[in-house]
Amino acid sequence: MTKALATITVTVFLLALFGALNADRNGTDSGSHPKNGTLNATSSTSTELQTSSHTPITGQLIGAALNLYHTDHLSLYHNALEQMSDTGFNAVQIVTPMFQVDGASAAVQLRRGKGLGPSKADIVSLLTHAKELGMSTMLMPQINFTKPRGNEWRGKLQPQHWDPWWASYRAAIGEFLEIAEANDVDVFVVGCELLTTHKPEHEARWRDLIAVSRQSFSGRLTYSTTWDTYPKVGFWDDLDAVGVSGYWDITTLAEDPGQPTDDELASRWLEIKQRLLAFAQSQDKPVLLTEVGYPSLPWALTKPWNYINKDKLPPDPEAQARGYAAFISAWHDSIQPNKQETDSMNYWSGPHPAGVFFHKWDPYHRGGPEDYGYGVAGKPAYRHLIDWLNGPVEPASQQLNP
Repeated sequence: MTKALATITVTVFLLALFGALNADRNGTDSGSHPKNGTLNATSSTSTELQTSSHTPITGQLIGAALNLYHTDHLSLYHNALEQMSDTGFNAVQIVTPMFQVDGASAAVQLRRGKGLGPSKADIVSLLTHAKELGMSTMLMPQINFTKPRGNEWRGKLQPQHWDPWWASYRAAIGEFLEIAEANDVDVFVVGCELLTTHKPEHEARWRDLIAVSRQSFSGRLTYSTTWDTYPKVGFWDDLDAVGVSGYWDITTLAEDPGQPTDDELASRWLEIKQRLLAFAQSQDKPVLLTEVGYPSLPWALTKPWNYINKDKLPPDPEAQARGYAAFISAWHDSIQPNKQETDSMNYWSGPHPAGVFFHKWDPYHRGGPEDYGYGVAGKPAYRHLIDWLNGPVEPASQQLNP
């Protein structure tokens, strides 16, 4: 019986790895693998990194996320890049999906095609266009569930057998790393909000993945975790930056959380900033805000992560604008768009703020007062961004409330 179970386990493992690389029946583009050492499940044997002409980024990145999911109208994404550049952003975060059925699935798949994930050519075309516009690039693959059970999301991964899951995840990441290296991507995100893998038993897996990633990619590496879990990640020392998505409740310092003042909101962001930079100091790593955003909804300042308007409430673009204003007020002296061209400081060496990506730039919706999403086009929040990116900003508050 023991021998039979062992045989079954090995078979499942090999099938999962083979399926991640060649899942044609699910629309997966098997493609090619990393230039130096396939990211397989069994070995992290060092191989020499091929020389790249790409110089690692040293300046702050100030940009927005472009969620590259449904690329049936790719021209809209190219237009979005030009709009972002015109707004004053110096970087773009390309978010692109990996798929698995639910939290118990043992395999991650790259599904490409109409209504699914983008092709390699789609990703490359946008990375190329961004570079032509003078923008730095960050590539962030992100797991999405196709048939989640209840309120499942990628933070609740719990496959019955972790070995085949890790094998398929590494294979998928390897394909994105190849694209990143070939197209001079500045920052690659090795994982996004995979909270159940923060447990100590997975740390060696992460360190192995990061080590092998460096064999095929010459840019910066980070991981993106949530605002309430970043102290629990045990492998920051192997990465180039602490990556945090910033969906904090920013009303907690208000005397009346239902009616916070602008100064109270800014003070809360100052408190968050101080804690983040103190953590960065403890890790001797820069901190990169991988997501900061507010939906145009009434609860934007308390639950900015919640974009589901199930009760069809009227949009609240003013709440979104106040969130942006509070962030800019607190961070304007640490993240400085107007300083980029003359600044010779290396923000990626030591505990500095390496930048921020706002979530998100929406290529499909035109924005405006009737849009309750995260996009800022045609909304008051856009004016705050324009003023910050192109001119000085007076802070709403310099000191925390006692």
